[in-house]
Amino acid sequence: MTDRSLQAVAGIDVGKQWLDVHIDPLDRARRFENTQLGRRALCKWLHGLGVRRAVFEPTGRYHRRLHQCLAAGGCETVLVQPARARRFAQAFGKLAKTDRVDAAMLARLGRLDGMEATSPTAESLRQLKDLVLIRRRFVDERADLGKLASELESRAGLRQVRLQLRCLPTRVAALDREILAAIEADEGLARRAEILRSIPGVGPATVASLIANMPELGSLDRRAAAALLATAPWANDSGKHQGRRHVRGGRAAPRRAMYMAALAAIRFNPPQRDFYRGLREAGKDHNVALVAVMRKLVILANVLLQQDRLWLPQPPPAPKAAEELECTA
Repeated sequence: MTDRSLQAVAGIDVGKQWLDVHIDPLDRARRFENTQLGRRALCKWLHGLGVRRAVFEPTGRYHRRLHQCLAAGGCETVLVQPARARRFAQAFGKLAKTDRVDAAMLARLGRLDGMEATSPTAESLRQLKDLVLIRRRFVDERADLGKLASELESRAGLRQVRLQLRCLPTRVAALDREILAAIEADEGLARRAEILRSIPGVGPATVASLIANMPELGSLDRRAAAALLATAPWANDSGKHQGRRHVRGGRAAPRRAMYMAALAAIRFNPPQRDFYRGLREAGKDHNVALVAVMRKLVILANVLLQQDRLWLPQPPPAPKAAEELECTA
């Protein structure tokens, strides 16, 4: 096992205009422009110093080209969620938050074992993710305009809102066609979509959101899959005190999509419907029971993708062990 404490690690605070870099334990720091020339200069500088690992936070589109540039240069890249990086800094008493402090803390965090590398997102997946994001914004806009219409009194204002509301369904439908085309254009994405669509209650919008926003699905264990969707209850115990479990964290976009899938599943998927009713009869709150259904659905999706098979009303029998096969041969 490689000793991370002996390796130089670059922490990079990514901004729209600048890339603030700190190298630990060399205690070297520089600032580069977040442009093509700046990113190339950064990669060249890191290579000259023997840095083979870079740690930074995902910042939407601002980190994507940096991610690709570093990976193409043979640098191991690690993405760290902002909340985790901030808590790490606070644990060391770094209450101030500046670009340079953030870069230094990311570099220090990157020298720990257990930090998993993250490969850049493929072009087909980036395109799909953008389309899914735009669709979600249009759906949100439709809901916001509907609320706004109930608050308006003037005819002129209502006319403008209704004109926009009349256009949005057409634009959403057009996006749905583009999303479907983007999925079908990639053989791997098309197969994932076929598997996910086979689960009762999981519709096209949920399928697209899971593929775009949870690409790790199918390579996780059941607990990691549930935690990634924020459906795994975390312990809150201390000594003899056993606090109430809560779910937190996770990815908002696929969680929202899976919430809608769970609502459909408790109506049209008999096993999930019976599971939900059992929890309700046991005194569980509606939201608690629904989160439990979401957890079962995401675990099921993870298993189906791992096994590369469609959903069946009755799971296929488990393969016999090698010893049993030999005895029955």
